[in-house]
Amino acid sequence: MLSTSASSHLALEMAAFAVGGLLYWHGSNTAAPGKDAVSRLGIVAGAALGAALGSRGLYVFQYWSALSDQPWQVWLGGKTIVGALLGGLLGVELAKVASGWRESTGNRFVIPLLVAMIIGRIGCQLSDVTDQTYGNATTLPWAWNYADGVPRHPTSLYEIAGLMVIAWLVHRPRFAHEPGDRFRMLMVGYLLLRLGLEFLKPPFGPAASGALMADRWGPLSAIQWACLAGLAYYLPASKRWLRMQEG
Repeated sequence: MLSTSASSHLALEMAAFAVGGLLYWHGSNTAAPGKDAVSRLGIVAGAALGAALGSRGLYVFQYWSALSDQPWQVWLGGKTIVGALLGGLLGVELAKVASGWRESTGNRFVIPLLVAMIIGRIGCQLSDVTDQTYGNATTLPWAWNYADGVPRHPTSLYEIAGLMVIAWLVHRPRFAHEPGDRFRMLMVGYLLLRLGLEFLKPPFGPAASGALMADRWGPLSAIQWACLAGLAYYLPASKRWLRMQEG
């Protein structure tokens, strides 16, 4: 039987998927009226499949050593938002190629993704250490007890705050000059956010009792290397935004 925290997390995770999917579908109806339902479903399917594979694939690399003696259910049970975003990006691009969809679809994902990630992170914050999203031990007054008796960085709350800042930034019209710019800014902002926040979690601190220990691949974790790869992909857009600020 699921614990109360696990049940709450599962319910909020399902709500995040449902709300995000409905918001995207509504947005695609109004923003792409000339596209048939099959094409729009193909984009959603590409995003969902890519996100599922990316989230679980990056999770495996994040906990590679710890998973070596775990049953297959543990290998398939974990997921990461960074992997989901990057995998979903690839899935959408492949689906667009297959369906002949040339227009940018990124901006239609911005609000659904922001809402879904915030709802999902509320679930993470209410979970215990087995959720693998807890922070390292801290003596700060706002430390959070993730049911293991150790005051820790409430990294999910930090992430929610960061997502709210990103939501404000991506809807400032001075930045969105090309189709898809709001989505690009969401990705760049979130990847930068996670790159920094990961330093407040294992493997940059001891793993909690009963939780998996993340690996370090050189100086960084697998999630951080994935963040850097995503930021490199968006480097041309980032340079363009910087030139706009200088001008």
